[in-house]
Amino acid sequence: MADNNASDNSSGKGANGRGNAAPNKTDAAAPTVEPTVKARRSRFLVAARPLPGVQPMAVDAIATTLNNMPDVQIIKQVKPSGFGALSAGGGGGGMPEIVVAEMDPARGAALRASAPPNVIVEHDALLRHADDLSMAFNNAMTMQPGIGIDVRLRVVGANGQPLPKATVYVYGLGFPGQGVTDDKGEVTVTVFGGPLETIQAIYVKPSANYWDRMFERPALSDGINTLQLQSFAATFQGFPGAPYVGWGQQLMKLDQLDPSLTGQGVKVGIIDSGCDSSHPQLTHVTRGMDFTNNKDGASWTRDTMSHGTHCAGIITAALSGQMKAVRGFAPMAEVHALKVFPGGRFSDLIDALDQAIARGIDVVNMSLGSSEQSELVAHKLIEARQNGVACIVAAGNASGPVQFPGNQPSVLTVSAIGKLGEFPDDSYHARTVVPNMVAGAMFSPRFTCFGPQVAVAGPGVAILSTVPGGGYAAWDGTSMATPHITGMAALLLAHHPMFRDAAKARNEQRVSQLYQLLASTGVRYLGDPTREGVGVPDLQRVAGLSAAPQTGNMATASAAPSLGNISFGVPFQGSPFANAFLQPQMINPALLQGFLQMRNAGLI
Repeated sequence: MADNNASDNSSGKGANGRGNAAPNKTDAAAPTVEPTVKARRSRFLVAARPLPGVQPMAVDAIATTLNNMPDVQIIKQVKPSGFGALSAGGGGGGMPEIVVAEMDPARGAALRASAPPNVIVEHDALLRHADDLSMAFNNAMTMQPGIGIDVRLRVVGANGQPLPKATVYVYGLGFPGQGVTDDKGEVTVTVFGGPLETIQAIYVKPSANYWDRMFERPALSDGINTLQLQSFAATFQGFPGAPYVGWGQQLMKLDQLDPSLTGQGVKVGIIDSGCDSSHPQLTHVTRGMDFTNNKDGASWTRDTMSHGTHCAGIITAALSGQMKAVRGFAPMAEVHALKVFPGGRFSDLIDALDQAIARGIDVVNMSLGSSEQSELVAHKLIEARQNGVACIVAAGNASGPVQFPGNQPSVLTVSAIGKLGEFPDDSYHARTVVPNMVAGAMFSPRFTCFGPQVAVAGPGVAILSTVPGGGYAAWDGTSMATPHITGMAALLLAHHPMFRDAAKARNEQRVSQLYQLLASTGVRYLGDPTREGVGVPDLQRVAGLSAAPQTGNMATASAAPSLGNISFGVPFQGSPFANAFLQPQMINPALLQGFLQMRNAGLI
């Protein structure tokens, strides 16, 4: 809708209402009035709800009703491809067409409350990746009055080279200050609440190729303070040129799999923030769509959040040339990057799922979620399953009940599990450990969501994978755990005899068989089904998974990328980090809680 403060000159009249006459002196002297900030409006989804014996409302009637309401603007209409999941059970006429409208939140709430039973009205909520589900902050982390102080910092590597684009957070008595380093590796962060002596911690998150680091009770000067990070090359021998299988992939026995099993012949969808296909290990990712940009077929390669590229590396990174730091589960699968971040909503997720059905995608990775529910998204997930699309979804990182859509029975929900000794003790990864949730070397990280909906667990702490620009990063989250399971699912769909030939029919039975096969291989490490489901799937426990045949649509031994001289050692055994969690040194509880909440909010 046009801004109410803007002048309408479409008639050719001037602002003074006298046609094209020159303005008088009073008009010329009148100051320009800038539009004032108004309350933000909300988006709502409106659609017919199929009910037995009730005539569904036509979408034209819904659109007309909304158009007749004051201050309501129709943004778009989401038209399904007509696969008709809702009619599969004998009721309804298929997935309804959805009208997306923008209006005042109060009007939307009133419309929702007054809607008849055969009309769905729900908030078109913003999607968040699975590591961005909690927006609450600790009450102790409040703004303090007083004059801000500038903390001057320089971030460098082991040999003193500057590290640009590193995000730095400074924790004082008030709300944390933050900044990003420039080309010299330098940044000035302003904090409030007290002098330098009151700074409790500094957290540095590098852009790529280095471990993050938490500096507790730092001794700071008025000049430039240098913060040094440890490179992956110092941890992983030969990085990034020497092939390496991550600890999580080792846990799932990917390193023991026949190298001819590469996922060739299977289509994998990644509904996320896009994928930087210029990364040397992801150049084979050539298909995608950007649902945040009018279904653009090119902008999906611009991954400003890095999240989708990281997930893609876990699933499909190929060993290529001099870049072999990551070995994906299914390097020869056909991958489709379906971009819904940043700014995507439920309506965009419905569009992306509809596209997955239309493209005949076999398995979809959904490292995303919301604290809100959506009946329309739930219907689309059912439709996807009935059309043979297996949706594997992250449980969420809110440290509470499983988030939507992971709480839906139509999907396979994944929690996160971690392993001690796989990261430095001064990194953020160390803060994910809770002593009473450790069993041997394995632990349930504090961030993972939990509940009876959790089907399996996946490795989700200090997971090394690809990020835009050709680099690598070690991240935590159920977002990282989920692509481990998606990658294994791709291998099973491509190479297990259960899914070959006639059994490859795209239907709900095929998805159910896949979920059952994954669950049947689970190994429990914690003994708590609400946190790990049936456990972590193990490729060596899959009966009938043998070398790919030399004919047909599957990968051949000659076509499969070689694993090379892959290192399988535990990187921190025998180092100062090996026993990092026997006696963890915890920071101030209020500071830690605020830090964790900011991390879960995607702000760090």
